[in-house]
Amino acid sequence: MSITIDRKGKQIADKGEKIYFKIKPEIEKKYDSSHFVTIEVKSGKYFIGKTPIEAFHKARKEFPEKQFFLAQVGRLAGRLMTL
Repeated sequence: MSITIDRKGKQIADKGEKIYFKIKPEIEKKYDSSHFVTIEVKSGKYFIGKTPIEAFHKARKEFPEKQFFLAQVGRLAGRLMTL
């Protein structure tokens, strides 16, 4: 199965990765790799959860129409999240 990311998705992923690296030292002090971070890239606001779904739902609650960048704390296996 092949997944194609459109231009907007690539921009979100690129911005999300940059923001992730800026906040990484801060969030790694508080959370370990069993947590996930969802980032709304336009505002730079991020949300932490114990599962990817929890982090996503926290972000979706504040930004219901947005797409997000999701990563596991301490790892950069970022994903674009949307519903």
